[in-house]
Parts: sequence; structure tokens; C-alpha cells
Amino acid sequence: MTSTLTASDRNALEFYQQNAAYVAGYGLTNLDRPERLLFKKGRQLMDAALAAAMAVPSKRVPYSEEQTAFIADRYLATEGDRDAVVSAFMAAFPESGHSADSIGQKFSRFRVLDRSCPGDTEWEIDQQVLRIARQYPETFAA
Repeated sequence: MTSTLTASDRNALEFYQQNAAYVAGYGLTNLDRPERLLFKKGRQLMDAALAAAMAVPSKRVPYSEEQTAFIADRYLATEGDRDAVVSAFMAAFPESGHSADSIGQKFSRFRVLDRSCPGDTEWEIDQQVLRIARQYPETFAA
């Protein structure tokens, strides 16, 4: 949802930003009444914008155990072919909400644990990946 600011709103925000440090140091009493009202309006607009920004829900979609196990199984079946795993995941879970990059990152977490790839790039391994990787001790060093 977007809202448009009026010229008065923009003026209040600009006045607030220009005078916030002054008011913090000397207080509102050193401003004339119209300036205090303008400052207050700017502060309210800024607070409302910050509150709205904080209220935006996270786009992060957690992986289910089934989805993570699927990635591990496809990793093993394709001998670590990232593109094949991503394609298979997207076909198996089309409504998952996970992007190809996200799936590739989950794949990479398994690759870090793969005994045949000791020099692979480090990733922070989550507990879900470790739990599933332990089911395949011949491949993954978990």
C-alpha cells in the first residue's frame, strides 16, 4: 500500500529532518508555535513510516523437513548436480514459495558436508540440514 504525501506533509518531514538534532539539544520550546506544530507533524509522519516499514512481513519461507529431505535425496541421485536438483524441486513443489537461488543455497549446504567436496565454499549449516545429512553418513560429514 502506498500513500502520497501532500506538499504540507513533505514540508513537515523536511522541517523535522533539518531540525531533529536542534530539538534534541535545545528542546521544542526554542521554536515558535507554528514551527513546533510543523516539527510534531513531521515526527508523527516519520514515526508512522517507520512503524509501517517494521510491520512488513518477512518474505522468508522456511523449508519443511520433507522439502529438505527431497533436496538431499536429489543431491545423491544426481551426484551433486545443482541445476538438476533445483529443477526437480521446482517441479515437485511448485507452490513452495522458494526461489531457484534459495533452493540452490540449501543445496550448497549439503555440498559443504559432502565428503567428496572437501574444499567447497563454506556455508552456515542449519540444524535441519545437519539432521537430514546424518541419515547419509557415507556421503555427508555431519
